[in-house]
Amino acid sequence: MIRSKRRRRRSRRRRKSPETLFWVLLLSVLALGAAGFVAHNLLFATEQAAEAEWDQVLTDAVGADDIEAPGWEPREPADHTNILLLGLDNQGMSDLIMILSYHMKTYDSTLISLKRDIFVSGQDWASKDSGQDHLAWAHNRGMGPEKDYHAGARLTAQTVEDLLGIDLHAYATISFDGFTQLVDLIGGVEIEVAPEFALREGGALPTGLQRLEGSQALVYARHRQNPRIPEEGSTSQAGDRVLRNQRLLKAILEQCKTLGTDELLFIVGQLDDKVCTTMEDWDILDMANVLYNRDPGEIETVILPGEGERVYQERIDSEMYYYFLNFEETDIILRELELK
Repeated sequence: MIRSKRRRRRSRRRRKSPETLFWVLLLSVLALGAAGFVAHNLLFATEQAAEAEWDQVLTDAVGADDIEAPGWEPREPADHTNILLLGLDNQGMSDLIMILSYHMKTYDSTLISLKRDIFVSGQDWASKDSGQDHLAWAHNRGMGPEKDYHAGARLTAQTVEDLLGIDLHAYATISFDGFTQLVDLIGGVEIEVAPEFALREGGALPTGLQRLEGSQALVYARHRQNPRIPEEGSTSQAGDRVLRNQRLLKAILEQCKTLGTDELLFIVGQLDDKVCTTMEDWDILDMANVLYNRDPGEIETVILPGEGERVYQERIDSEMYYYFLNFEETDIILRELELK
């Protein structure tokens, strides 16, 4: 659990309505859905060596020179409200990056996924000359050694705005440590598990339509080992994981809508202190009304297009994997969604 200098939302204490409670869960679910990826590495002995090496890179990064977070502030929405959602690992890196966008009159809603490996030109956010110019590093570098999670979210928000050329109106971040607890508290999630999960090394899952408990849902969200499991609509191996995560989030939302007010109150009590956000209670209530009475299946999902490539970097004499955003196609998508 993150116990940092993050400032929790504080406002006049009101008894939250079911819609507000649902929205708090929504933020938790969306941010937690893929954020278990890094935590789940610890469950597999075959990945321990790689994990130790990666942790050392992260440790070195925390000790690097500070990067001043920009003075990003939430903008006032016009037709659409765009909320940046970040799922953070235990080093404050963004393992999940999504934008929840909804139209303020029609209530049409979209989940826009950004790959964590997106290349950000002109950055070196990890340890000195490491070559880590990935979008996932923005939050880690923004929060600095003081572990200021608001500063990390501001740097990420500013970076995403600059990348996409759109306005963001709020952010919400959460760590991964409550993911399995959340799924267990809501009674598990029902989802179609691909047959290949029965062949999975280090933790097979029952296949077909299943109700997964928290630890199983974490395996489903995290999977990136052999066998590679294709998903309908995927155009890449990385896309498989993102699509799977989106489907898991919708399944969790479906389950949340079956719960009563007392149950929601209890769950919110377990998770509310883990959410770092710019939104006040009334903002949350307004947006909850958009989604509470809508079918989660109606939420459009988008993965911003691009191509992964390993690139030699002379300054570190090594290759790095980056996901290069296709800005032309991305611009078309954002314009079709009326966000530009």
